[in-house]
Amino acid sequence: MARTIAEIQQEILNEKEKYTELSELTSTSKSAIWRLWIYIVSTAIWMHEKIVERNALLSRPHTLLWYREQALNFLIGEDLIWKDGYFQYPELSPEKVKEKKIITHCAISERLFEEINDDSDTKQLSEIISDYYYNQVGILTLKVAKEVNGRKEKLELYEKRAFRAYMNQIKDAGTQIRVLSNKGNEIEIELEVYVNPLTFYTGDENEIDRLNAGKLLSNLSIEPVRDAIKEYITTLEFNGAFVPTYLIDKIQQIPGVHLPILQKITVDGSDKPVYDQLDSEKDLPFFVPRSGYFNIDDDNFKIVYKPYNLQTDPNFNI
Repeated sequence: MARTIAEIQQEILNEKEKYTELSELTSTSKSAIWRLWIYIVSTAIWMHEKIVERNALLSRPHTLLWYREQALNFLIGEDLIWKDGYFQYPELSPEKVKEKKIITHCAISERLFEEINDDSDTKQLSEIISDYYYNQVGILTLKVAKEVNGRKEKLELYEKRAFRAYMNQIKDAGTQIRVLSNKGNEIEIELEVYVNPLTFYTGDENEIDRLNAGKLLSNLSIEPVRDAIKEYITTLEFNGAFVPTYLIDKIQQIPGVHLPILQKITVDGSDKPVYDQLDSEKDLPFFVPRSGYFNIDDDNFKIVYKPYNLQTDPNFNI
């Protein structure tokens, strides 16, 4: 931040005291010639620093992180003003800013041309242009979501339109921006878990109370495996990768769980699972939700609990 005129004057006065040949300049009058010269020089330096500060602000490169910061600073219902060479919000109280901020999650990506074009030397100009348009090369994609009662949710249509208008106004000229704010992707997980029958209720298909399967015998209100799955999904970084191996590692750490077997993971009800124990060649080591986050629904977790008695189970002795 540029120094004030008074600060610059004081620094000049402090420097003056170091020179004995200037010791006779002792007048305290503001109209003294030497003090007037200090004021003039101080004003010129102040003006120079203000110009440099403004130019630095306006010419700094706008990175992906800068765009993310601006997205998170979006205020619903507030118009932008042109001030000091760029669009900004008028001064508002901290309470007002907190009330109007709606975007709590934002991820930005940019697809580069070389990622899709390996033979540009042999392509016609029309083909290259087509690659740009249809593969969204050079376009900034912003995935955004808000939070309602602790759950991630998509923006309403009017909120999305206002946010898009805001980003189009503050962006650099020529930058193309695509805004995505969709409902969380549905994820279905099928598991087979071998647990310690001394601590876990394993249930039976014919029992009326089979809904207690997987719960602790000491407290039937707790189902650790299901809770671990929920925690893993909810603590994923926004637009972060879901790693099946990490989920298994987390479940494996639960006391009393001996052998978790992940059987299938399906996203958005697709016929093609992203993970399938019976077809491991097509398994994805990780995958990212298109919306940036997953919806959590207990009905989508199909967990079968079995007692861990491998030494006496004939199915596991060959």
